[in-house]
Formats: sequence, structure tokens, C-alpha cells
Amino acid sequence: MFSLWRPEPQSATAWRQSLMALHGPLQACGAKQMRVMVVDEAMDKASSQRITFSTDPLDGVISLWVDSTSMLAPIKALIEQHVTRLHAYLVCESEPYPQERKARIERFSTEVPLGQRSPGMCQVALFRKPAGMDFERWMVNWREGHGSKAYPLQSIYGYRQNLVVRPLTLDAPEVHAIVEEQFPAIAIGSADGFYDAQGNEELLRQRQKYMSESVAPIMDFSSLDCILTSFYQVSV
Repeated sequence: MFSLWRPEPQSATAWRQSLMALHGPLQACGAKQMRVMVVDEAMDKASSQRITFSTDPLDGVISLWVDSTSMLAPIKALIEQHVTRLHAYLVCESEPYPQERKARIERFSTEVPLGQRSPGMCQVALFRKPAGMDFERWMVNWREGHGSKAYPLQSIYGYRQNLVVRPLTLDAPEVHAIVEEQFPAIAIGSADGFYDAQGNEELLRQRQKYMSESVAPIMDFSSLDCILTSFYQVSV
């Protein structure tokens, strides 16, 4: 996974298009299952939902699969031509709760052809585990504690837990997790839609409270960068 920074003079739309156009060259380098997530004009209404603690938070993410990290150099060189900065991480991708995901996809009718924008938005969160917490305890808290609440407490129709195995670029800041959550359009700029409260203010308050309590054991909040992006599944 690559965290990306957009060149300042370039519009978000033009930048996204340049990243999407990398599909062919990256595929020629052996990359597969490419996903592109960028903060663009479609996410303007979600600006209040953005939570970032970095002085210069990322503008987007590319996720792709390769057979070996020995293939990184030409892939990184291609992407570097379209960004001011990037960090690369080797991750272990997990997509838990397939039955819940299937039910949500059916509910929100989210399937689109490859290369087209998925409905709604994708929330991407990068963070470290709480300082001093044992790694195995953190994993249990994340995978079995917080993770199990992802679908019940939110309107998501896609959920990926990416455990960071190691950084692949020398200057990459320490990150333990990169999470992708895909939300329907009703969640953009709306807490009610985000938490799937359907107009029930008491339910909304409860779900906000439960979510806040759920993330506390898994996250060093000072390390959190959470961006709202447009999502493109480019290849499989």
C-alpha cells in the first residue's frame, strides 16, 4: 500500500486520472488487484468527517498486490512521477465478515464495472497501536473486539483490515494498521447516514458512543490520519 501526496498545482480530479492511467504500466510490472483511493471534489461534503493529526496528511492511497517485494523498485518509480511524496508499506490484507458484506452490497447495490467510481465514499485510516500495549493484545482488541462492531454500528458495505508487516520505504513513519471502510452515499457529510441511524437520534448517540469506546483500545489517537476518499477498483 502506498500513501500519496498530490502535487500542489494539480487538481484532485486531474491527479486521480493520472493515477488511474498507471494501471497498464503497473500491470506490466506485475501489479495486480489495484485500488485507487483519493480525496477529490466528490468528497467536499465529507470534509467535516476528516480526522487528521499529521501536519501534512496524505491525499490518497494506492493498494496493489505483487508476487514479491523485490518487484517494488519499478512500481515505486512509476508512482513517484505523479506525487510529491509517497510512503510504501507491506501489509497483510484481511476482509472479515463476508456474510455481512454480502448483505450490505445487496442493500446498497454497490457493484460497478472495474475502473468506475464506487458509490459513496471510502474512509481510510492509518494509525499505530496504543503506546506500551502488547502486540498480541492489540491484535485481539482490533480483530475480535473493535472489528466485530464495524458492520453493526455503521452503514459500511466494505471493510478491510490491513495489518502493516513492515515499511518498504526508508522514511515511512511507523504505522501498524491501515483500514479501508466503504460507505454508501447517505454517509457523506451525515452522521445519521454514517451510523445508519435512519433518523433515530437516540440510536445515533448510542452508536457514536459505542464506536468511541470501541476504538479506544486499538488506537494511538495522536498517530491517526483518517481521510475520506473516492474509491476505484481498477483491476483484479
